Amino acid sequence: MKYIIAAIKPFKLEEVREALTAIGVRGLMVTEVKGFGSQSGHTEIYRGAEYAVNFVPKVKLEIAVGDALAEQVVETIQRTARTNKIGDGKIFVVDLEQAVRVRTGEMNEDAL
Repeated sequence: MKYIIAAIKPFKLEEVREALTAIGVRGLMVTEVKGFGSQSGHTEIYRGAEYAVNFVPKVKLEIAVGDALAEQVVETIQRTARTNKIGDGKIFVVDLEQAVRVRTGEMNEDAL
């Protein structure tokens, strides 16, 4: 099993969710986060004062999938979240040792 963590631009969330559902992803977790990287933030003016916004809003997706689906999930996120502009995000894939469905006690891929 794989645990896929992706940080994407917030306005791309619904498009990515629809694309993942279409390939068979049955669930995911979403968190609003802030981060910085190549995009480096920007400056804004508020009530006449200029200030730096160092952390840029992103959406973090967390998806647990079987090994067979992992590569397709990564490709789908990459394709649908891309704007070809700096700050499109990152995708991390890590091995997932165990998963348990709380309600039924199902284990590993059966729990996904």
